Amino acid sequence: MSAQQLDVKRSWRAIRRHRLIVAGVALVGLLGGVGYGLLVPPLYTATSLVVLPPPPPAADPDKPEGTQSIETQVFIAKSEPVLKSAGQNLSPALSTKVARDRVKVTAVTDDVIKIDAKGTSAAQSMLLANAVAEVYLVFITTDQVLPGDLGKKTGARVLEQATTARGGSLAVHLGIWGLLGALVGAVVGSIGVLAKERGDRRLRLRDEIADAVGLPVLGSVSSYRATDVSDWAYLLEHYSPTAVEAWSLRKTLHHLGLDVRGGAQPSLTVVSFADDDKALPLGPQLAALATSIGIPTSIVVDTHQEPSGKVALDIHLVVVDRDAPRLAGTTRTTNTIIALSAGTVTAEELARLAVAAAADGRTIDGLVVTDPDPSDRTIGRVSQSLRPGSRLPTLLTGTTARRTK
Repeated sequence: MSAQQLDVKRSWRAIRRHRLIVAGVALVGLLGGVGYGLLVPPLYTATSLVVLPPPPPAADPDKPEGTQSIETQVFIAKSEPVLKSAGQNLSPALSTKVARDRVKVTAVTDDVIKIDAKGTSAAQSMLLANAVAEVYLVFITTDQVLPGDLGKKTGARVLEQATTARGGSLAVHLGIWGLLGALVGAVVGSIGVLAKERGDRRLRLRDEIADAVGLPVLGSVSSYRATDVSDWAYLLEHYSPTAVEAWSLRKTLHHLGLDVRGGAQPSLTVVSFADDDKALPLGPQLAALATSIGIPTSIVVDTHQEPSGKVALDIHLVVVDRDAPRLAGTTRTTNTIIALSAGTVTAEELARLAVAAAADGRTIDGLVVTDPDPSDRTIGRVSQSLRPGSRLPTLLTGTTARRTK
């Protein structure tokens, strides 16, 4: 099976499933953005305005009136000689490169240019804006050597000096960089999750699990966390499922015909993979539910142990290897199901188990999924022809969290 192709819904499910990872990377980005904001202090901005004289009259009366190129004046104001001289007039002096990065010159009208200057303090930004305006006036009102004689002018003056500065808020500065860093972190985290998910062949949705082997998903329940001997003992003696879990387990028994009293003694084999800890407790959960509804039940853990014959239902627990499943030599029962948790097995592994069951002459009656994906709204495709002639519903989309002790 090749890597899974991610559509929008699958991508969103993957991000939700790994939201803690995405949130962690976003937090790192947030801290990185704040740190960068502290290293690069916020800049203040000051503005000065320079008004140019009217354009000169045409030398020839028969020709149109002279025109003034505002683009030329903008070019002069942000030229290297102007910025170099303006930067040197500050204390401490600024290099030409820094001055060029911090100064922006634009044309407001055909006769007015605006000089915006940034500085690490309000005073520095105002001094730089005024210095650029003053040096610019020197260049256009006196004889200076400029490339191509860019138009010596007389009568230009400063329309408005920079006396105030705006911006420079540290809180806003850190907030902007922090949010930007968090956004970049979230994007990077999401891309990483999707890249990992693209190569993940494990089955998560009930429809995917059912399609892998062509078997219906009979039910979905929350797993019981059993990590030691005391947990298993508590499960066998005191397990009390929630209403949702009880209905799903009873629906599974009903679908298999194991809740019918009388006639031949039914038996059930629950097959699970050795390292699927969330699916291993399903057999005891079914046994506890059967006992609670009045069906005496025994659990056979030893695969070579014979049924007791004194109970109405024997449940055999069979654990197989993921890479080489083997059912030969285990006790045959009237029904066989596979218990697995969402996101733990691939289609190949599930198919190998189905082949091993077929080689042993067994028929697998269905699948039970523990801890289904919270975003899974599929039903495992239980066809109408497979359902018994009862009115019990066959879809249970949700499970509830439950305290084990």
